[in-house]
Amino acid sequence: MTNPFKLGFLTHVSADAEPQITYNNLISLFVAAEKLGYESGWIAQHHLSRDTGLSPSPLLLLSAIAAHTQHIHRATGITVLPFEDPIRLGEDATVLNSLSDKRVQLGLGSGGANIVSFPAFNVEYEKRSDIFVRKLNVLQNQFKNSPLADAQDLRKKLWHSHSTLEGAVLAAHQGNGFLLGTAVHNPATVQKPLAETYLNTWDNIDEKPRLGIIRAVFPATDRQTAQRELAADLKPFGEWLKREKLAAGEISTTDIIDKLNVHHGSIDDITSSLQKDPCLFGYLTDFIVVVQSASSTIDDATRRLEIIANEIVSNFGWKSCYSGQ
Repeated sequence: MTNPFKLGFLTHVSADAEPQITYNNLISLFVAAEKLGYESGWIAQHHLSRDTGLSPSPLLLLSAIAAHTQHIHRATGITVLPFEDPIRLGEDATVLNSLSDKRVQLGLGSGGANIVSFPAFNVEYEKRSDIFVRKLNVLQNQFKNSPLADAQDLRKKLWHSHSTLEGAVLAAHQGNGFLLGTAVHNPATVQKPLAETYLNTWDNIDEKPRLGIIRAVFPATDRQTAQRELAADLKPFGEWLKREKLAAGEISTTDIIDKLNVHHGSIDDITSSLQKDPCLFGYLTDFIVVVQSASSTIDDATRRLEIIANEIVSNFGWKSCYSGQ
């Protein structure tokens, strides 16, 4: 049995159809997740490319979702803060928080994975961390001093995504949540030190730390079936792994899945691999799953969310904090 945790999902809003269809499917996915008891849904922000996702404006998408859901928290995972005007971001997020009955979570990052977008926003990539800190301070002051109702509530719902120990310390010192992403080749050496640094640095006696850990989870009949379903979508990641010097030469689908720490296969396969993950249930407060690859349909994603909620996370003691029915 693990400590109590909340269950969420993250989507990159893959552009598998025309925008209107893609966005309608996104709304349907949130509605289905809410009925299954998921406590949060996170939308990743992607700029200037259909390949990475059709979500340059996650707050607008979350506003549409708010009109169709009552319980599930709507979150950005993440908004690239160096590209944003922090005062305007704070105002937009606050209005959405009011429309959403205070169910908005605001995930923030420095945009390290969005290197190609920096020139378009006239932001120096090498200075992204300093810019993040400066704009974070402005945003937090905006929430603290804003005349808008529900702004102070959002100050308690900020999250950071960082890949450095300094970032983990920053999130803890600011009293904010900390997000650890998926596609990590070795959780024991890459993420475990970050999680421990964040938790050990936390000194806010009035609030508890919030640690969200994101994992790709793809249920199927067995591991071979999951690998066949994922093969085409994972192929580009092989080149990325080579560029990052995490792999060399010919790399198979199985190798890519292992390097990206994708939990896949039958219910028993996934339960076993999650149990063995060295940076997961012993640390997290929020378990956030990714169930879509580029070619996944809305039916694929909904079916995977259902299997995870009904047949996998219950093995780790999860119970929804509300009835989504």
